[in-house]
Amino acid sequence: MVRVKLIGSPLCRRYQKMRASVLHEAERLGVAIHIEEIGDDDALSQFNPLSLPMLYIQGNLIAKQNPPQAQEISRALQKLS
Repeated sequence: MVRVKLIGSPLCRRYQKMRASVLHEAERLGVAIHIEEIGDDDALSQFNPLSLPMLYIQGNLIAKQNPPQAQEISRALQKLS
């Protein structure tokens, strides 16, 4: 199972797109994932707001600020699964 960590506000459009892209690519590839979402105000205060949202796959930073391309997510899921 691949560990995915999303950091950001669930109300953010970029965060929502990032989450949807990860779920779509994981389903398309048939990769089992476990998503940890960090979105509460206390946890987010530890991060620079200009670098949010952030996507980690298996502890590796895949994207910050802007959602990655589907190919980037796919590559990371296949490489790290």
